Amino acid sequence: MSKIAFIFPGQGAQYTGMGRDFYEQTETGRKVFDQASELLGFSMPELVFEPNDRLDITEYTQAAMVTTSIAMMKVFTERTGIRPDVAAGLSLGEYCAIEAAGGMELKDAVTTVRKRGILMEQAVPAGKGSMAAVMGMETEKIEEVLADIA
Repeated sequence: MSKIAFIFPGQGAQYTGMGRDFYEQTETGRKVFDQASELLGFSMPELVFEPNDRLDITEYTQAAMVTTSIAMMKVFTERTGIRPDVAAGLSLGEYCAIEAAGGMELKDAVTTVRKRGILMEQAVPAGKGSMAAVMGMETEKIEEVLADIA
């Protein structure tokens, strides 16, 4: 017997225009974006669909990613009737996974990640710190690189 998993992306997968077709072509997608806008006090469609500098700022990125992912998931499940047996998310995507599993409502997911993004932005302001994925490198080389920057 096969199982269906929904896996949601984290921060870094965002791009201008993501989810626009779900917003423009479906009532369900539009409702998700509009509800997020109302809850957060700014236009989510404007943030996500129009070129701007805010989409890559953590305090906005996180709410944009969660809104878009949930809108897409809700449209997909509504149209196909397919629901996940399990759900998972990469970092920020865990909030979408919790919502998909019925453990959190959209309003709680969006407001929680907005606050999370604000706190993360305050903890490490823009231009300070960085993150990188290290793949296929020997431990000794990683330690050497880290020693040079510490």
